[in-house]
Amino acid sequence: MRKIIIGLAATGLLLAGTVATAGTANAAGSRCGDWSTSEPLLKYGATGDAVRELQCELNYSINPDTRAKIAVDGVFGQATLDSVRYFQACMGYLQVDGDVGPQTWGALDWWSSVNAYPNCH
Repeated sequence: MRKIIIGLAATGLLLAGTVATAGTANAAGSRCGDWSTSEPLLKYGATGDAVRELQCELNYSINPDTRAKIAVDGVFGQATLDSVRYFQACMGYLQVDGDVGPQTWGALDWWSSVNAYPNCH
C-alpha cells in the first residue's frame, strides 16, 4: 500500500512539473514575451506593456514586404490599429474590428512564433 501511495505521489509531482513546464514552454517559444505575458482585451487608445507585446507580435506576424513594421512604443495608435485590422482580415476567420481579444491573441501567438507569414491577399 505504501508503494502505491509513494508511486501516486511521484506521478503527481511529475505531472505537476509537466504542467508547469508546458505553461512556460509556450512563452519560451515566442520571439516576444519580454514585454508582457498578459493578453488582455486591447483597443485603440490602450497603452502599456501588453500593447508593446501586441506590437512586437504584429511585427513578427505580418510580412514586412506587405506592410511596414510598427514602432514598439506601447501606444495603441492608428498604425497599430491599421496593423491589427490588416492581420485580422488576413486570417479570414477573425472579426475585423481592430480589437485584440482571445482569438486575435491566439493567432498572433502562433504566427509570431513561426518562421513564416500568413498568406494574405
